Amino acid sequence: MTVATPHSRPLSNTATGSLTCTAAMTIVGTSIAVAPWLADYPVLSGQAWRYLLAGLLLLLVLIARPTLTGVSRSTVRPLRKVSPGTVLALVALAATGLAAFNWLLIEGTRHADPAFMASMVGATPLVLALLGPWTSGLPLRLRTVIGSAIVMTGILLVHGATAAPLAALPYGLGFLACEVAFTLLAVPVLKELTPLQLSTAVCFLAVPMLAAVSIAHPAPSLQIPTGTEALALLYMAVLTTAVAFLLWYSGVARLGADRAGLFCGVMPIASYLAGLALGSSVWAIPALTGVVLCGLGIVTGLSPGERPGTP
Repeated sequence: MTVATPHSRPLSNTATGSLTCTAAMTIVGTSIAVAPWLADYPVLSGQAWRYLLAGLLLLLVLIARPTLTGVSRSTVRPLRKVSPGTVLALVALAATGLAAFNWLLIEGTRHADPAFMASMVGATPLVLALLGPWTSGLPLRLRTVIGSAIVMTGILLVHGATAAPLAALPYGLGFLACEVAFTLLAVPVLKELTPLQLSTAVCFLAVPMLAAVSIAHPAPSLQIPTGTEALALLYMAVLTTAVAFLLWYSGVARLGADRAGLFCGVMPIASYLAGLALGSSVWAIPALTGVVLCGLGIVTGLSPGERPGTP
């Protein structure tokens, strides 16, 4: 007979989801360390290579997982049939959250500085807090809405809200919509697919989309990467894509889109701290205040009794 002890109790869904979402956004935020290595590499084709490599890695894990966990291959089907609705959702997710997201980022920064685009996407937590429950038929969580508003304010302070010409506004709004779609469209899919299956599918679906846009784009589309660029692409594919996607969607499956959105506030914290360590950011009261607000908003947004570490 085994007696359960407090030390053996598993983490709750909220605690586990909070940890995975935090890890995912930390990886994405600290990727600024390698971003300069790709400054001279074509963005769209670079993203296509990134998603292709990530998709291949995730597919290998998907196929090898039964063997690694000791489960008979005859009882597991890593590549399963999905409903037409799920296929459409996957295509829409890849088209918006991955392909269009990258295209809008490039075009948007032609009309405004990157801080404006980052500020626009900073509204993601609040939009997810409002739309997440509505699309799932669940009641609104007031604490999550309040927390997401605090996180949004913190993100604006970290990045620095800037003005931009009117022509940049459609790109900024589209950029925000694509970021929201990356999480919101995944919720119904996660009822049929695992986070690993979902991550694998969207990576592969985004490759031909980005390749087509890259070819049609006036900028150079094909370029052999240097050794440094190849390492950066590999880093982005393995950590920023394969690992981060898997962690994020695992968290979304446990927390829901609204509470997962709170952890978008982790990304600017990680980005700012990484910038300080690399010397690309400077100590500034507004940015530090934003970091504190992001953390406060996350804690506030998690409902009482369901904060990280509570079983």
